[in-house]
Amino acid sequence: MIIGGDKSDENKLTHEPRFESGPIDGEIVVFIHGYMGTPRQFDNLAGAVHLQGYSYKTLLLPGHSVTLKEFSESTHTAWQEYVDSEIACISERYSKIWLVGHSMGCLLSLNAAIKFPDKICGIFAIACPLKIIYFSLLAYKVQIKKRFGGKNSIIKSAYVKFSSVPQPISLIWRIIKPNFEFLKIQHKTKKILGQVKTPITGIFSKKDEVVSMKSLKLMQSELRNCDFNSVLLYESLHAYYPKHEQAMIEQALLGFIR
Repeated sequence: MIIGGDKSDENKLTHEPRFESGPIDGEIVVFIHGYMGTPRQFDNLAGAVHLQGYSYKTLLLPGHSVTLKEFSESTHTAWQEYVDSEIACISERYSKIWLVGHSMGCLLSLNAAIKFPDKICGIFAIACPLKIIYFSLLAYKVQIKKRFGGKNSIIKSAYVKFSSVPQPISLIWRIIKPNFEFLKIQHKTKKILGQVKTPITGIFSKKDEVVSMKSLKLMQSELRNCDFNSVLLYESLHAYYPKHEQAMIEQALLGFIR
């Protein structure tokens, strides 16, 4: 996941998707970032699965790592169609596909699982945003640190690395439409939870300032036709994960795909 304290390459960060082949035949782990996110947030997890012999691919959703204007024109259907088309192509070579999503990437993964039940053998869902927090004191404090934190702020550094979309305050109105597109895919995903049969592990944090813990309760109640397990974190935010909880996520993922 995101490295919370490493700022050395902050200004050099690029957001290109990546693919690396591993010796385990027929299996691949596909990483799907969230709203305004980046494939680079999975660098640590992708490296971990690759060390275990798995192939991996990180995706870059449409409208991300481009201009704010292009992002403002992206839609939830474009995001889902891109994920589905990538999975269709990957499935021609790999018979077992594991999906790892962060935030909105979880929603896209759940919808893809309905369309590719024979190919997707598991979903590792980090901070699945079925219910979001619109305002809280913690969220306000995180926003202040994101905007005005000093150069040594590990939280600001993590959020800079987390985002592939520029967010100048003067043009913040441009994300109004994409915000509604996110709500559309969120609403759609809530309706299909009962249809999901793919095994799922959900990762949630008590201090997540974006995703409400009600999301976990909703998954527990609505995922009636699949094997669902969860891991609870206590110190991570939505885009900042301290190293010891990064290690917990890594261990949970490796245990899930084995």
